[in-house]
Amino acid sequence: MIVVPAERAKDFDHPPVYVLSAVTGSHYRAGASVHNTPDYATSNFKTCVPRLYDMAGCGPDDVDVLQCYENFTGGVLMSIVEHGFCEPEECNEFLTTENLLAPDGRLPTNTSGGNLAECYMHGLELNIEAVRQIRRASPNQVEDVDVSMVVSGPMVTPVSSSIFGSEATV
Repeated sequence: MIVVPAERAKDFDHPPVYVLSAVTGSHYRAGASVHNTPDYATSNFKTCVPRLYDMAGCGPDDVDVLQCYENFTGGVLMSIVEHGFCEPEECNEFLTTENLLAPDGRLPTNTSGGNLAECYMHGLELNIEAVRQIRRASPNQVEDVDVSMVVSGPMVTPVSSSIFGSEATV
């Protein structure tokens, strides 16, 4: 991945993909043992998500595709909730194969196969897939992707999230 200023990105052969926002942080009392935290069932994004969406000027309903680091299955599920894609009590209805698979799911997730299928480079491939989706160059392409989110490191601290956008989003 090559990151350059927006005006320079237009000089390359591929359509530019823009970093709309990127945040990093941790949950309340992250320095304390996880067993002492007042919010035990968290993937640690609750303080970061408002800044992420505010910086990007969009919200969960604008995200076309999600690339979520899956160090543990539970972390992915909690990340989906903490990024506002559904409420905890809606998980059984939201987290279905039909909703999460490309190309037609409500929120196609880990369209390149994620860490389990592509490789385990601590999430770098998820960023590459986010860009491929916007460029319409993914081997598992979702139609009309303009906004792609990457969620990195659920359940550890610090965590980070980023939102990428097409030319139509800037």
